Amino acid sequence: MDAKASENESERLFLAVKLPSELQEIVAQACSKLSENFDFAKWTKLQDYHITLQFLGDTPKTKIPDLVKSLRKTAGQGRPFNLSLDKWDTFGLPASPRVLWIGVSGEIEALNQLAARVHSATFPLGFSGESRAYKPHLTVARKYRGKNSYDDKLLENLLKLDDDWNLKNYQRDWTIDSFVLYATRMYAIPMYEIIEKFTV
Repeated sequence: MDAKASENESERLFLAVKLPSELQEIVAQACSKLSENFDFAKWTKLQDYHITLQFLGDTPKTKIPDLVKSLRKTAGQGRPFNLSLDKWDTFGLPASPRVLWIGVSGEIEALNQLAARVHSATFPLGFSGESRAYKPHLTVARKYRGKNSYDDKLLENLLKLDDDWNLKNYQRDWTIDSFVLYATRMYAIPMYEIIEKFTV
């Protein structure tokens, strides 16, 4: 079997909470302004904004029906809850971070419980969880490549100077009443395609 045929037999999957379209636009506007001051290799497209629940990786297509069935069963065990966009932060070296992200606040325990239920539903099918503690966040940019060291104080000051960038003038919270199964489509726009949606 050639590489292309083999690729067609699997999907690169993950489970996530999708950001609503109104917040997608707000975050995208803020990132567009920030990109003038911070040189990251890639800024996330607004359609791809999400909060990951579990990364599943390359998954045989034959396994997807059982995966969907198990997730649909666990989805009905929860309840809707509210989250809010919160502080900006980074992962990686302070001078050259690999990820710029926005945190979330609100009913975090309910989000943690949803992630735990998702893990419980996928584990019997051979999907293992992350070894790191779950840290929900919205990735907005990757791979800082600026000539000067990344400056989190500059980011903080820019956010203070313009409330639009800090999202203060907008409704930042939303109700999570569903989560989705995404497939990654490398180099496509948007890069993440919804395979299935599950109501909480």
